[in-house]
Amino acid sequence: MSTPDPAWYSHELCFWHDPGPGSGYVPVGPGIEPLRQFAVDPDLRRAEGLVRASGVMDRFTAVTPTPASDEDLRLVHTPEHIERVEAASAIGAGDAGVYAHVNYHSAQAARLAAGACVQATTDVLDGRFHRAYCLVRPPGHHAEPDRAMALCLYNNVAIAARAAQRHGVRRVLILDWDVHHGNGIQRVFYEDPDVLYISIHQDGLFPAASGLVMETGAGAGAGSTLNVPLPAGSGHEAYLAVVSRVVEPAARAFGPGLILVAAGVDAGGHDPMGRMMCTSRTLHAMTSMMCRLAGELTGGRIVFAHEGGYSAWYQPTLVLSTASAIAGLPAPYDPFLHSLEHLPGQRLQRHQNRVIEHLEAHHPLLTEQSAPVRPGARSGR
Repeated sequence: MSTPDPAWYSHELCFWHDPGPGSGYVPVGPGIEPLRQFAVDPDLRRAEGLVRASGVMDRFTAVTPTPASDEDLRLVHTPEHIERVEAASAIGAGDAGVYAHVNYHSAQAARLAAGACVQATTDVLDGRFHRAYCLVRPPGHHAEPDRAMALCLYNNVAIAARAAQRHGVRRVLILDWDVHHGNGIQRVFYEDPDVLYISIHQDGLFPAASGLVMETGAGAGAGSTLNVPLPAGSGHEAYLAVVSRVVEPAARAFGPGLILVAAGVDAGGHDPMGRMMCTSRTLHAMTSMMCRLAGELTGGRIVFAHEGGYSAWYQPTLVLSTASAIAGLPAPYDPFLHSLEHLPGQRLQRHQNRVIEHLEAHHPLLTEQSAPVRPGARSGR
């Protein structure tokens, strides 16, 4: 029996969210002349256009999402936080948290972003689709239960994980390969033994002193957080080594019933908000590896949600590469690849390997004392 087509969730209003003029993610102010933001969301429209023009979109079933309800948002966020986002957006501008600027459309866009992730998760769990990709903005992994942060208003992936638990899935694996640490996701699940959060990020980038290797969960959730802070300059081989030597064995030991991927593309080598060197081939390979892992552990159930990505010219190619892998297609042509793939950092370096070796030797899910769990043995499904 053939598996259902993968699904593509996006909404035009997500492209209408705009954090306003500034520099980087800092708004206009003393010493800051108005400038086109790195995080201008019409760039995502260009990314979707490239996926469509390439023919890859034909492999997906397009789904128009519905906004997240208050009940959905309250799975993670406090009522006061939701009211703050709505109020700031209602007046047409303002900061809904910390570096989380909004315009008139932002509250609705944020509900659509969260709603897309909830809807995709539910559809995958119901068997309507086996894989899904949510091309949404604003992003979410920095948003904490009580505050927005760094462009993130609602924590899309965290809400989706809670929705999956509400739907009856006991164990959820969240892999976050955005270049920044997902402090918001970590905070939500730090004491939850049934959600394994793995973050691959640039060491010390943002937030400061967040995502350290010794942050492994607390209380009942001890061992259910796994941070991989790679040194700046890490590229293709380092990321693939992390997936094969850290993510895959940890996932097998954990035994999830669903995999969610916070699929930021800002670890790309041309991104102005990070200092990593991933290429389109890196994103394609990691996405393919996670789809195969889902086939092994979760009956194929996996949902990808877009997070960060700030290179106006490279983000579309990285989104296309991710989408191609989800659709089971080869890596697409990348006109920018030549400027990245020859750099020394694309090969695994000793100082990068030390991070992986430390985790292999010390993290509870990766040590020899932790016996691997067969798929479904912990009732992850």
